[in-house]
Amino acid sequence: MNQNERERAMTLQPHQQAFICRLRFARSGSLSFVGHLDLMRTFERSLRRAELPLLHSQGYNPRPMLVFALPLGVGISTSDDYLDVSFSEEIDVERVIRELNPMLPSGLLVLDGWPVEESSGSIMALVSAASYRLKAPGIAEALMKIFLLDEVTVEKKSKGQMRTLNIRPLMLGLIEDDPYNEDEGTVVVCAGSHENVRPDLLLQALSNYVDYPKRDSVNCEIERTGLFAGEYPACKRFKEIN
Repeated sequence: MNQNERERAMTLQPHQQAFICRLRFARSGSLSFVGHLDLMRTFERSLRRAELPLLHSQGYNPRPMLVFALPLGVGISTSDDYLDVSFSEEIDVERVIRELNPMLPSGLLVLDGWPVEESSGSIMALVSAASYRLKAPGIAEALMKIFLLDEVTVEKKSKGQMRTLNIRPLMLGLIEDDPYNEDEGTVVVCAGSHENVRPDLLLQALSNYVDYPKRDSVNCEIERTGLFAGEYPACKRFKEIN
C-alpha cells in the first residue's frame, strides 16, 4: 500500500461516537507555571493512569481527545477552567472525577463536571470573555483610571511581527471585589479565538498609561476566575451552561 492509499484508508475510517464529559478544574501553586502543552500532557497521563476508557483520535499518531476551553498562560492560576474529555463509552462523571483526582499532581484538581452532547460543538468556540483577578500593590486605583480612557494601545507580537492594538474596546468591565482592598481588582475582557486580551497586555498598558510601577506589574499575581459565553454583559458563566 503506497502513501496515497494509506491516506485514503484513513479518511474512510468509520466515525467514532464520543461520550463527552465537560470538567471544571482549578490549578494553583507551582502548577501555575506549567505551559499549556505540558498541562495537556499532565491530564493525558493522569487519565491513562486512572484507566478510564478514553477515546483516541484516528490516524498515524492516536492521541486522547481533550479540548481546553481557553489555554492558560504561564504563571496564571485558575479557579474556574474547563476541558472536554471524550470517552469511548458512556461513563458517569462522578466516576471520572473520583478516579482522576488521585492521579493528578498537587495543585491540579477537578472540581465538578457534567456530560455534554457530541453535537454541541467545540468548547473553544463558546468562549467570548474571561475574568481575571489581579493582585499587586495599589492596582485597584490603576485599573479604575485605565477604564476611564477612550483608547489603550499596546504592542502585541503576532505571527512573528509586532503590531499596535487598541485593547480598550476589548476591556469589558471592572469588578470591585473589596472596596477597602487597594491591592486587588477583577477585570472582564474579551477572550477566545477571535478577540483575546491577555492579562500581561493589560498590565503593560497600566505602566504606559497611568504610570503604574513596572516592577509591580511584572510581579502581579494573576488568577483566572471565570470563563463566559455569549455577549457581555448578558454572557453566562460556563458552569451555568449545560
